[in-house]
Amino acid sequence: MHFSALREERRGKMRIKFGVVTDVHHADKGQDLTNYMMAFVKDMNQNFHPDFVIELGDFYGGVSATKEDLRHIDRIFKGCEAPTYYVFGNVDSWSDGGKEGFKETVGIDYTWYSFDMRGFHFILLDGAWTEEGKSISPDNHGEAQVPPVYLRLADGDRFTTPDDPIGHVGHIPNQDIQRLKEDLAATQKRSIVFCHYPINLGPHWARLDNEAEIVEIFEKSEKVIAVFAGHHPLCRYKEDNGIHYFTLQGMGQNCERFGSYAKVVITENKIIINGEAEQTSYDISL
Repeated sequence: MHFSALREERRGKMRIKFGVVTDVHHADKGQDLTNYMMAFVKDMNQNFHPDFVIELGDFYGGVSATKEDLRHIDRIFKGCEAPTYYVFGNVDSWSDGGKEGFKETVGIDYTWYSFDMRGFHFILLDGAWTEEGKSISPDNHGEAQVPPVYLRLADGDRFTTPDDPIGHVGHIPNQDIQRLKEDLAATQKRSIVFCHYPINLGPHWARLDNEAEIVEIFEKSEKVIAVFAGHHPLCRYKEDNGIHYFTLQGMGQNCERFGSYAKVVITENKIIINGEAEQTSYDISL
């Protein structure tokens, strides 16, 4: 992948830092992530000093969770002195109030979003859909995804099986696919993508059912350099055709101990991830 035409900033100036949490799952089955989120915020403000922080979905939720639980953990998250961004997960989307309730509670007006900062372009995808026209919601948790569900994955087509968990496949709807194409066509900056659902790595039953189309868009743009995700939040890394794909360790799910998060630094020629708790650290050349 060739980026020489995209380097509008002089060498050494392109450097950005951001903090990432995923799958906090505050109030899910009664678990309390208050102290762990407070530790994240303290580290961001006193030590790391990021340009922004982002949570990658499943911030809170569960059948007994309420918007007050979301308001509580978000109030702590917003204690970060840097701007805060949000990606929708499946549990966020079917918990109390659904996507609209989540947006109202945390004070955002988007499910899909993009922005520029420090010479880079960032895209936040909403994969919390079960199929075209059907967003995950309090009335649609994904239980209708009974095998076999057809998956168009970057590493080959396949179907889910009766042995796979039900309701964890995501989808990017057509209007957001078009928006993604237009957004990447309009930027001349190196681009980083965030999505709750793993893209191009991880178990097949936890990925986007139209993943192959999304990856093709990334590759044809010759601008996407990294993709960060959670959902099946175990540390994974894969480089494919010049794009670096990550899933990050959950702060409150799939862990032996709570509290994981990532401190990411991206420069013109490096992706550096310093992991806390169970999050793996990486030092990757671009």
